[in-house]
Amino acid sequence: MRAVVLRSLAVVGIGALVLAGVLYVASTVDGRAPSVLSIALTQPLPDEPSRGLTTTSLEITFTEPVEEESAVEALSIEPTVEGAVSWSGSVLIFTPREPLALATAYTVSVAAGVTDRAGNRTSQAAPAFSFETTGPPDVVETLPADGASGVALEAPISVRFSTLMDTASVEAALRLRPIFAHEVRWSGQLLEVIPTSPLRPDVDYRIEIGEDASDVSGVALQAPIRLSFRTLASGLDTALLVPADGTDGIGRTAPIAVFFDRAIDPDSLSGEPMTISPAVSGSIQLVDELGNEPAERSDGRVLRFSPSGPLPANTTFEVILAAGIADLAGGGLAEPVSWRFTTGAPHTTLSNQIIFLSDRSGVPNLWAMNVDGTAAHQVSTELTPILDYAVSPDGNSFVVGDGRRLVMVDADGGNRRVLTEAGFLEFDPTYAPNGQRIAFARADAETGRGLGIWERTIPGDPTPIELPGDVTATSTPVTSGDPGEAPNWMRAPRYAPGGDALAFVDPGGFVGIIDLTGDTVVRVEYHAQAPPLWLRDGSAILLTGTTDGDAEEVPGLNAPVTPLEPGPGVSVDVLERSRAVVEESAFGRDAIVAAVALDGRIAYVGADGSVLLTDDVGERGRVPRALVGERIGGIAFAPGEDAMVVIVLHSDIAQPGSEGSIERISLGNDDREILANDGWQPRWLP
Repeated sequence: MRAVVLRSLAVVGIGALVLAGVLYVASTVDGRAPSVLSIALTQPLPDEPSRGLTTTSLEITFTEPVEEESAVEALSIEPTVEGAVSWSGSVLIFTPREPLALATAYTVSVAAGVTDRAGNRTSQAAPAFSFETTGPPDVVETLPADGASGVALEAPISVRFSTLMDTASVEAALRLRPIFAHEVRWSGQLLEVIPTSPLRPDVDYRIEIGEDASDVSGVALQAPIRLSFRTLASGLDTALLVPADGTDGIGRTAPIAVFFDRAIDPDSLSGEPMTISPAVSGSIQLVDELGNEPAERSDGRVLRFSPSGPLPANTTFEVILAAGIADLAGGGLAEPVSWRFTTGAPHTTLSNQIIFLSDRSGVPNLWAMNVDGTAAHQVSTELTPILDYAVSPDGNSFVVGDGRRLVMVDADGGNRRVLTEAGFLEFDPTYAPNGQRIAFARADAETGRGLGIWERTIPGDPTPIELPGDVTATSTPVTSGDPGEAPNWMRAPRYAPGGDALAFVDPGGFVGIIDLTGDTVVRVEYHAQAPPLWLRDGSAILLTGTTDGDAEEVPGLNAPVTPLEPGPGVSVDVLERSRAVVEESAFGRDAIVAAVALDGRIAYVGADGSVLLTDDVGERGRVPRALVGERIGGIAFAPGEDAMVVIVLHSDIAQPGSEGSIERISLGNDDREILANDGWQPRWLP
């Protein structure tokens, strides 16, 4: 039995050796004839492999290295072409001795009989390859077409040639009449002459390329190329793009809008007047500059796209406004308008941030950033300029005002709701310390008649703050805001730190403090030019204005109602809550009170525009060393550290409330850091 097994194993082993030998011979002995893989031009026209320049060579690629002489003998070209042969591995390269004939068809053939290194011989010819040479260079197409009119002022002038051109010779032969600043770009056979500044409207232009221009084979133009066109007559133009081009941190609920310099013909908005990439669902509407449906055709100057939902965070969008949009007189937009913006990241609250107004998005809106200046993002997304704002103590919501209406929005930009009812103007918003109420001033929208100070619970309807008829320190009664009574010129309400009192300003020449827990009002004669500012203990308010003036000269309220801004000749005074007496501070003439810190420190702006700090209204302050020589337009103390943020004005003539750089100042070591370059009305939230 054992012998049988051994014999079987021996047979299997011998069989394996024989099989291995057979496989070795089969793998090392070449019995397959070569073939032609491809025949191609070395200088074809782009995207045209069978059309080549007159200086082109031919490349015949075989499947393997072949006997060179057999391949050369098998190669033929009709019509006959003299040339030289070179090799690169298994590729035969045929280079004509002279340029090929212009506009001529050629056929390349490889006959049977090509042998490889092992002696295998082709038994049949390869498929023939036919190509055609280019003719003399010519123009295939121009944009604009010769004789065109209404050409966009910034559109490139393009010339597409029939062949690849010697770019240097073309540019040397290029003539422009009238001359305009431009740059030249090439893309294969396409030449683009791109104006670097807009062409003049309603002007005839001529482009000429002389006979010295040639293609890359050295063949010159047979005749000069001439192109003439007339630019678009001056017509419709954009006045403002929102969000502004290149802006980062745009709010996710922001509308996309174009403000035009004149009213738009609604019939010209057919098709896709605006495209957005990445694509966004939403609706396009023609509105007036306040965002309302135009009452008259002449009011429709704003094309607004409203997204159907929040835009994706941290995403760059490109917006293209189509040419062809026309005004009511038929003047069209000269060319498409494109711009880009990038959205910011959502924030659920506005805590531990610096907020400010800025027009970086194109329209003044509320912005927020981290206390180190990072992650700046748009908070409000209104199309009308925001003039004033208030933020809830918990940072979960805010109210913005454009001098006509108040709008409440959650901190993340959602749940936007217009608070102001039709027929009214509402302005000067402020939150109560507990965040459950908002006080504001109201007027009649038609007449501008003051309607007093109102409160709105959150949520809830607005109610007037009723004032008692017997008012302390004045013989003039203060009305409740009933439209049927005398005008009630009351503005700038400000809650006491404890929420139990409300200070207000009467532009008619009075300032008052309402005790919300009782029925008394302290009201004194005073011409305030800024909102009152409470001391931290709630014992008094700081006023900026003057005790002089004519109480009979009361300005009318015209929309938009702008925030109170102090003018020249003012000073800072003190009105104690317990008695109706205005006392002077030690801050001097032309001083403006700006902020009160949680620890009671007061910041004010002196006559020279510098900021001064003091602990007592009876003492003049000192200028922080880091801000010596700077003019300051706004101040906000940090809620939990020895620091503040200020607006450093950009010019010597700018007034408080003007735009400037936002800078963080460490009061302990006088460190100074620029956080942003554009903003005003800053506040530092806890």
